[in-house]
Amino acid sequence: MMPLYSVSEEVYPHEYLWRAATKVLEEGEMKEHPSFHFLLPALLTSYMAYEAFINFCGELLLPQIWSEERKHFKGVGIEGKVDAIVKKLSPFTWHKGKNPYQQIRSLENFRDMVAHGKVQSVRYVTDEREGRPHIQFKHAWDTYLTGNGVREARAAICSFCEDLLVEARKSSHHPHLLAPAFKGVLASAACVENAG
Repeated sequence: MMPLYSVSEEVYPHEYLWRAATKVLEEGEMKEHPSFHFLLPALLTSYMAYEAFINFCGELLLPQIWSEERKHFKGVGIEGKVDAIVKKLSPFTWHKGKNPYQQIRSLENFRDMVAHGKVQSVRYVTDEREGRPHIQFKHAWDTYLTGNGVREARAAICSFCEDLLVEARKSSHHPHLLAPAFKGVLASAACVENAG
């Protein structure tokens, strides 16, 4: 008879999401002028990786609260979750009004624009170019979707998450905390052979 094993497995969504965003951004940067077709998913997925990282830290550091996540964080968004983690990591200093956090916070507007997909209606006066009215098709998300903008946002996410990670190591010995933010393994598992 083949032996049976008890397996304890963890998959880290923030690692998968960050790598996916990195790959999409790298594809977009191969072009002379990166297209929003690459920049939009790269930035959105980077923000999703940030949210997943915050949830990873919360589950690790505050498992009781995260087991009832909806009860504790209804209506407070990701900032409420970060606040709970920061309180746990006291004396961690959260410079809420400064970068890198403010840059990450502004990304929440971008995330909402994309996630909720509301039509943006505008009216404007334009001139004529090449015998036709110059139609612009601008969207509020355009301010986020530049190569430099996406890279700077990702750097802010990394910086803030790395600061949290350094403090989290003082409260937990979880092996995934040993790697820099977004550079850890994708998953881990431990197996024990079941006794007869």
